[in-house]
Amino acid sequence: MSPTLQVDIVLVQHLLSFWDSQGIDITPVWSLLSMTPAEPMPPWVDADKLKLAHQYIASQSSDRLLPARTGRYLAQRDLPLSRLLKYSENLSQGLVSALRFMHLSVGNIHFVVSPGEHKVVVRAEPQSSLQLLPQQLLQGLLTLSEACYQVLGRCYTDQDLTLRVPLEPDVITELNAFSVPAVTAGEHYALDISAAAWQRLNPGQQPILYASLLRDFERNADKFREQVMLYNELQRILQGCLLKRQVSQEDVAAQLGISVRNLQRRLKALGTTYQALLDESRQALSMRLIRDESIPLYEIAFMVGYAEPSAFYKAFKRWTDATPGDYRQALSAETNEA
Repeated sequence: MSPTLQVDIVLVQHLLSFWDSQGIDITPVWSLLSMTPAEPMPPWVDADKLKLAHQYIASQSSDRLLPARTGRYLAQRDLPLSRLLKYSENLSQGLVSALRFMHLSVGNIHFVVSPGEHKVVVRAEPQSSLQLLPQQLLQGLLTLSEACYQVLGRCYTDQDLTLRVPLEPDVITELNAFSVPAVTAGEHYALDISAAAWQRLNPGQQPILYASLLRDFERNADKFREQVMLYNELQRILQGCLLKRQVSQEDVAAQLGISVRNLQRRLKALGTTYQALLDESRQALSMRLIRDESIPLYEIAFMVGYAEPSAFYKAFKRWTDATPGDYRQALSAETNEA
């Protein structure tokens, strides 16, 4: 699994806080994210789990503008990336730098910059091989546009920013009443930045602070990438151990060529425990095996380390809020529709 398919826990914490403030019961979200409020949080969350959380939140709220409100909320949290933009010389400098790390602050969204003579188009799309919900793309785009609007500040004009979204006219009307940049219909989720706004000097620029923040991002990104690679390697080893029915800490440590004590130290540095990682590995392996309809559900239960199918069904319900049978049937229906 690529490191880009992970989301910074700071983003997740802000999402949980905002959803809770909107009166949404976030109790089931903890299970969807494979976390509990009482345990230490890992440094990141798998993107597929965050997608499940977004699906649940969408099912619990009738507010069509919730993704837009969430995006604005994130942009106003004074996160490091927002400060990077705020301290930059102009959007041309700050945004190009920030987009390299943007997935950590808006989830697994990839922003493609297309310069033109009169405007620069920044298009939001899923990272390669990752499927995102429309509300995730709208949320990410609003986070970006709000951050750009804050940088332009008092120099902002109506021609500087334009949001383009593939939504129904009535939703676009609601968005125009909510968003400062004008919103119009488009084929993709994109932000148009005028050439003037792209190069306009930022009156609040802080070159020294900007350079310092950028160095911190580079160091943290390298560290984050190393941690995710270790985490993914541990999950790969554990999934192999599950299939062999050998899932003790001694078995995993031996495959890494380290002691059990060293393994425990590494897990602590990752912000997780062996039991939590084992549960996540069982979930990941189950999600992979359940797509093969030739494998009976009771056999999957055994393959992922459960002596009784009932224990597997209970765990699967906790992971996905659905039974294995219902989940497989939904997958089959999606495949047929596609």
